[in-house]
Amino acid sequence: MARNMNVHITGIDDVLRRLSDEAARDLVADIDIITERTVRTMANEAATNAPVKTGKLAASIPPSVEKLDDMAWQFGSDVEYATRQEYEHASKKGFFRKAVWDNREKFRQAVQRRINEL
Repeated sequence: MARNMNVHITGIDDVLRRLSDEAARDLVADIDIITERTVRTMANEAATNAPVKTGKLAASIPPSVEKLDDMAWQFGSDVEYATRQEYEHASKKGFFRKAVWDNREKFRQAVQRRINEL
């Protein structure tokens, strides 16, 4: 089974401590939505870029999106050869990591925009 890719916010605790309880709850809810949306995009991109022989690997990725906690989501694959394909496939290796990397800056900017609205 491939190790799951985790996406979560770090450093947000300082911001939350400075807010009222209501404002903090609203910010957490909004950032959780941003995180979920980004993780779903990452999962879809990883599936699109995954090597395809039977389609089993690519099909396993989008439904794997799972909430771990507020502002913490993960995705991966339960296909037994997913890790090997991620690290060893001749032409498609790194499809999980590339999906995370390609969406990292957009994610940061979306979270920063929401915090700046305060």
